[in-house]
Amino acid sequence: MNKKQITYPILIAIVVFLLLITPLMSWVETTASAQSPVPLDKDTTFVTVITVNSGTDPDDSKSKTCVTDTPCTLRRAIVQARKLGAAERPVLIEFNIPADPAEGYDSTYGIWKIHARATSDPSVFRTLEGGNITIDGSTQPGGSIRGPKIFVMGPSTGNKNGLVVGVNASGDHDYNKIKGLAFQNFKDHMTINSTHNIIEDNWFGLSDDGTEPFLRNDDPQDGSGSSGIAISAGAMRNTIQNNVFLGFDGVAAAIRGDENTFSDNYVGTKFNGKVSDKQTNPHLICSSDDWLGGGGISMEGDDHTVQGNIFAGLRQEIFSSSTQPDAIRVTGRDHLIRNNKIGLDSDNNKIGVCGRGVYLSDSPRGVEVTNNQIIYPELSAISLNGALYNENTLRSNIIKKVTEWPHVTGNPKGEDAIQVGPSLPDAFENFYPAKVTEINGTSVSGTSGDNSACPNCTIEIFLDNTDSITETRQSLAVVTAASDGTWSATIPFELTSSQGLRTTSTTTAYNTIPDMSAGTTTGLSVLYMSGSISGNKVYLPLVVR
Repeated sequence: MNKKQITYPILIAIVVFLLLITPLMSWVETTASAQSPVPLDKDTTFVTVITVNSGTDPDDSKSKTCVTDTPCTLRRAIVQARKLGAAERPVLIEFNIPADPAEGYDSTYGIWKIHARATSDPSVFRTLEGGNITIDGSTQPGGSIRGPKIFVMGPSTGNKNGLVVGVNASGDHDYNKIKGLAFQNFKDHMTINSTHNIIEDNWFGLSDDGTEPFLRNDDPQDGSGSSGIAISAGAMRNTIQNNVFLGFDGVAAAIRGDENTFSDNYVGTKFNGKVSDKQTNPHLICSSDDWLGGGGISMEGDDHTVQGNIFAGLRQEIFSSSTQPDAIRVTGRDHLIRNNKIGLDSDNNKIGVCGRGVYLSDSPRGVEVTNNQIIYPELSAISLNGALYNENTLRSNIIKKVTEWPHVTGNPKGEDAIQVGPSLPDAFENFYPAKVTEINGTSVSGTSGDNSACPNCTIEIFLDNTDSITETRQSLAVVTAASDGTWSATIPFELTSSQGLRTTSTTTAYNTIPDMSAGTTTGLSVLYMSGSISGNKVYLPLVVR
């Protein structure tokens, strides 16, 4: 047999093989695609639509669906949605409940209230599994126009958890969306265990009309719940946006996992972002007679973004000797905290918060805190702490306060605009920010801080007044120092006799502050005021703070 006789059979076999395998590969590809949830957006085409047509909750069955039993309740819709195969998703759970008091309708507020039954499980409803499930309360016809129409209320004890999104610690790319619902009387109102979910336009812990907290057991100490949203460790890339959180005795949102976004939410306010019931009597501010905004948020893990939120009126009903909640408590690394209003409501009223503004706790690293407004905090506006604290950048944060920074009993250091805590590395505590040495009209110049060489550092200059309260009332300039640490800047206006300057320095190289990385911002400088010596205008320290 020659070479040509061997080649033809082999070629024929290859062609036959390809003809057989191509459809098989296509089937495998299609099947794999069907099994993987896809991102949901406003143009999503739903394969399955389940319409909840009753606001009742007649039983706690884990198997009944809207196909097997009537009426179609939220509980049965969730059971049905989680059983669907990949080819039957994405699925929408929509609402069309009659405007009937027997179906939970309240004509006073134009809402439908679903009283969820208690179950033997920690959570009232079955977990949303499989991905690509949307629950959208805004699909309910008629009703309120000020907020959610569908209210989900926990059992009487208020110690059961609400909705659970994703299988525990699965890390699945679920692409669920929860929209247009209000949650009341739960412990943890919503738990997120999976990835790429969107939670938007919901109320957590608000009363039926959205103007006060809905308290468990009608007790301020119990608050409206332990948390509004709890994101589990391992859950990634979730988006929490345009929600309202009020009255929590824990945190409004516990953000764990990595790369989650918390944006454009109201925390501690009414439905419209306002706090009109805030005490103005100085003796009653942050007392039991004051607005009960509840807790702020906490952050763990890496790479979270917290931006564009309003935190106002935060207070918990706790012992006077206890520390009131922080607006934003931060651990972990590489977070971005920007453009938040802390202590201002949606009308820019100066409401304040009863704890700290931003608390960088337990040695965070690589955190950027930029362009935030922190107005009238009772404790430190920004607090820095941790023996391994490093590489955290503070930039253009506006801090205002009308009363003296307090000294919390038991703490070795008093509260401050930027509190340099006692647990920080010694090299950081002993490193001084840029020094102002001269001014001539709007021209300002200076050097590195005393015994704190800062070559090529980024210097920020803040406006403050001459009272005894440390503030950063306006960011006037950001400049780069020369290699010898000297710098100059032009500020927008000449200072009056009641104005002064403070500075911060941010390193641009490793070991500028010994053993600390580039991007580390110091605390605030002393206050520098203008004076006149032999005709030369200079800045001299007024106070050392």
